[in-house]
Amino acid sequence: MASQRSIAIVGAGLGGLVCARILQLRNIPVVIYEREPTPTSRQQGGSLDMHAESGTKALEMAQLLDEFKKVARYEDQNIRIVGIDGTIHFADEELAEGQVGDRPEVDRTLLRQMFLDSLKPGTVKWNHGVSKVIQENNKATLHFLDSALEPVVYDFVVGADGTWSRVRPTLSSVVPEYAGITYIDIFLADVKKNYPDLAAFVKGGMAMVLGDNKGILAQKNGNDVVRVYAAFRKPLAWLDEVGLNSLVEGGKHAEARELLLKQFEGWCPEATGYLKVPCLSMDVRPLYQFKNRHTWDTNPHVSLVGDAAHVTVPNGEGANSAMLNGLDLANAIAENISANEESWLKAIKGFEVEMQRCGWEPDDELTLDAFISDGDAAARAAANMRKLMAMAMAAAGGASH
Repeated sequence: MASQRSIAIVGAGLGGLVCARILQLRNIPVVIYEREPTPTSRQQGGSLDMHAESGTKALEMAQLLDEFKKVARYEDQNIRIVGIDGTIHFADEELAEGQVGDRPEVDRTLLRQMFLDSLKPGTVKWNHGVSKVIQENNKATLHFLDSALEPVVYDFVVGADGTWSRVRPTLSSVVPEYAGITYIDIFLADVKKNYPDLAAFVKGGMAMVLGDNKGILAQKNGNDVVRVYAAFRKPLAWLDEVGLNSLVEGGKHAEARELLLKQFEGWCPEATGYLKVPCLSMDVRPLYQFKNRHTWDTNPHVSLVGDAAHVTVPNGEGANSAMLNGLDLANAIAENISANEESWLKAIKGFEVEMQRCGWEPDDELTLDAFISDGDAAARAAANMRKLMAMAMAAAGGASH
C-alpha cells in the first residue's frame, strides 16, 4: 500500500475549484496554483446554465446547492433565434410545459466566488503562474513564470488551466487551432434601466440573431447586465485588416462600435441596437478548439480537466463539462489516494477514457460553429433546436416508464 499522495491543481477555474472542493470534503490536502493575481483581476465571462447531469450534480456533491439557489436565476432560461430581418424562428414559448426551469442561469463570477469561499483559507496561491511541469524521480515538479518562486514537487498534478494549458505539454504535443470564428465581447450595464427595448429583446435569457456567417448574440446576466457577442466567421488576419484589434486594444470603443455597425449593415434594428449604446468594456476573443478528439497515454503523475483536455467552440457544455471533470477526477483520486501504482494508474485511466469520450462532440448541431454559417442560419439553428428538444422529450418519456 502506497502512502497518501500529495496533490496540486493548476488553475482556479471551475473545473479546478470543483476538484479541490471535493478533495477537501474528503479530507485530502490540496493546493491550487493560479496565474491571476486576485479573484477579481479580470472578468470571468457571462452567464452559465447549469445542467442536472453535470454542473448541478457537481454543486450537489460539493454541498453548495443551497448556496447556488440563492444566486441562481431560474427565470432567465429563455431563448430566441432570429433572422437578420427580424423574423423569429424559435422562441421559448414553443417549449412544452415542464421543460422550462431545469437549467438555471448563474453569473460565472458568482459561481466561481462561491467555490472559492468554500475552500480552506490559503488553498489558492494567487499570482503563481506555472510555466511548465517536469517529471523526475516519480514526481511532478511545478516551475513558475516568476523565477523568484521556487519550484514545488507533488505526486500528482491536475491541469485545470484552460485552453493554453502549461500542464498539457507534459502529456501531449497537441495545441488548439483557431476555429475560424471570433467574438467581440461587449459588456453593457444598466440595460433595463436605460435601454428597456434592448432588455426586452433578450426576454429573460438569450437572443441570437444569425446569418451571413455572422451573429449578434445578446445574453442577459445578473444586475441588469447584458453581454453581447458580435461573432464573425473570418480569418484571424481580418481583425487587423479592418482595424478592430487596434481600436479595441486602444480602448476606442465608440469607433469600434461604428466599425461593427458597418459589418451588420441592413440587419434588424433589434440586433444592431446593442452596438449603438455605450459599453463598459469590449474584448476581442478568437475561438480555439481541438480539431480532433484529444487523447493521451495515461500518466500516474499528471492529468487534465476542462478546456485543458477538450477545448471546443461554445456548445453550452463547457463549464458544465469542466465541473463534472473536476468532480469525477476528485472522486477517482479520493478512492485511490493510497492505492498501489497499478490500482492508481487504472483509476486515472478510467477517468480519462470516460472524460475523453464525453468531452468530444464533433457532430453537435447546436455549437456556435453550426450557428455562425451562411444562408438561412437562423432557420437551420431553430430546426436543430426543435430536434434536440424532441429527442430530450422522448428520452424523458422513456425514462418515466
